[in-house]
Amino acid sequence: MRAAPALRRGKKTRILLVAPTALDMEGRPIKQRRLHLPGLTFPMLAAVTPDDCELRLVSETVHDIPFDEPWDLVGVTGMGSGIVRGWEIADEFRRRGRTVVMGGIAATLAGPELSLRHADAVVLGEAEETWPRVIRDVQDGKLDSVYQAERRPPIDQLPVPRYDLMDRSRLGKWRPVQATRGCPYTCDYCSITAFFDQRYRKRPVDQVVRDVRAAKRAGSRYIAFIDDNIGVDWKYCAELWEALIPEKILWISQCSLHIADRPEMLKLARRSGCRLLSFGIESVNPESLREHDKEWNRPERYREAVRTIKRHGIEVSTEMIIGMDGDDASVFQRTFDFIMQNEIMVPRIHILTPVPGTPLYERMQREGRMISEDFGRYSGGQVIFRPRHLDPEELQAGYWKLYEQVFSRRNILKRFWRNRAALGPYMRAFIMGVNLHYRNHIHHRITPGIV
Repeated sequence: MRAAPALRRGKKTRILLVAPTALDMEGRPIKQRRLHLPGLTFPMLAAVTPDDCELRLVSETVHDIPFDEPWDLVGVTGMGSGIVRGWEIADEFRRRGRTVVMGGIAATLAGPELSLRHADAVVLGEAEETWPRVIRDVQDGKLDSVYQAERRPPIDQLPVPRYDLMDRSRLGKWRPVQATRGCPYTCDYCSITAFFDQRYRKRPVDQVVRDVRAAKRAGSRYIAFIDDNIGVDWKYCAELWEALIPEKILWISQCSLHIADRPEMLKLARRSGCRLLSFGIESVNPESLREHDKEWNRPERYREAVRTIKRHGIEVSTEMIIGMDGDDASVFQRTFDFIMQNEIMVPRIHILTPVPGTPLYERMQREGRMISEDFGRYSGGQVIFRPRHLDPEELQAGYWKLYEQVFSRRNILKRFWRNRAALGPYMRAFIMGVNLHYRNHIHHRITPGIV
């Protein structure tokens, strides 16, 4: 930790919050013209930042980082392999004499020691209550090395996110809102379960609606609920979705496949504006699901579940993982067949990635199966462990070949022609745009969805 003088009173504290972009296979920052699904972390931290501060939010994916401006405090976050770029950014600011604080899921699960090599302080866990304390300590010249709240921030007392500080010129139409935090399931590879200690917390419905209205005032009726699993408590969902009907929004989110067993909830979700849900299918192999504590997903029911959801006018996105302990060389064809036969419109595929802080990582370490500790490779698109029934090289090559097949022009069109979900023109255009965007990233060996 470096000692820093107290800031002069009466002068606004200049704060920069930087969301690093991800790195491509050559270690270069990935840049885009627009960011279509922005996160909520910085608008929420901005909402708890004291009024005596001047604040700017920067997403490196679409912005240049103002390294040379005289910032009093720089906050850096990052998910997954993005933390490596975060460390690079932190180093650059510190070379210029700036005070740097890091936080986020990756910095928390990896442990503070790694990020303290690059930053003056690290914030562990949820930051709504610790961030104002960090700012006060910077102003007083007495910054600690590690900050961690004594409790989780009360989910029913969160302020309205500062949507007004989000750069509309660089964003698409979607605005982030949060209804719940965490997930109650115990999938051994999941960083969300590890970060939130398997807890699941629900915000008051009136506060969620309040935030939706704030997002609408900021210029968009397209809402991305960034919940890790919005479909857990069906009583809560019914109350929330009923309250959303008068708002006339369109929304997307992540959900468990259990909703397919509740047609009344699908109808209500559609009426409230839901047009796309992302599901953690993970694998079509029951053995793989058992190995990773997700046997409650039942592959024999996937097809009917997907059809049921689509029949209710809600499009399906899937998250699938290859390289799980039950997978052999047949996983590539089986995954391709599932995606094409079920006309999955937004399929995402990841190589199993043991993330530090998860039970899977600890098990892989015990078994001596980790082959890389390079965090830049923890992108979901690179093999960093020794699979049980596949060679690492076979898994890596098969991953990109599978993605190239799924996102060939012919197969993109096949999935569109057979689409059963009754979507309007904007959603169809949005989904086609996502497919073409992913196709371009696959061509450049960038893991789809990483930015």
